[in-house]
Amino acid sequence: IFIRTICLVGAFAYFTARGAAFGDVVLAANAVLMNFQLFSAHALDGFAHAAEALGGSAVGARNRTAFREAVRVAGFWAVLVSICFAGVYFTVGGMIVDLLTGIDEVRSMAREYLPWVSAMPLVAVFPFLFDGVFLGATRGRTMRNAMIASVAIYAVACAALVPLWGNHGLWVALAIFMGARGLTLALR
Repeated sequence: IFIRTICLVGAFAYFTARGAAFGDVVLAANAVLMNFQLFSAHALDGFAHAAEALGGSAVGARNRTAFREAVRVAGFWAVLVSICFAGVYFTVGGMIVDLLTGIDEVRSMAREYLPWVSAMPLVAVFPFLFDGVFLGATRGRTMRNAMIASVAIYAVACAALVPLWGNHGLWVALAIFMGARGLTLALR
């Protein structure tokens, strides 16, 4: 879990550092938009905690039916909430940006990248959910290996997309990272 967490923190630190290379306004806009990620992450983590507790209990009892039901129910509600977050971000994201900063340049720049952030809950729901499932099932090694693979995919995506599309490429790479986290865990 420690290695997995270091990889996750490192990926977000790299995102911030790479965004800083585009200047102060982009750095500030990315910081404002990262709050959107944090808002939805805290909500989606609740479903990960539920999947962890209920799934872990079922794994401990060796009850596959209860395990599948816990994952199914937590997954259903997590996806539903992620759709709600995406809808809110798509419809009133600009107003939220205005609440988070009063600097016109930053507001304008944040709006330019808002579509990427608006779509992020739909991608990030799966790694959050599966993190809870795998933690509850005490499958730390699987989580570590999936995260290492996901960070490698993220690094390749950054190397390929940032030179082509700048900060848009950075946001796409972050979405690919989240998608890779979900996919690598789903495959297991």
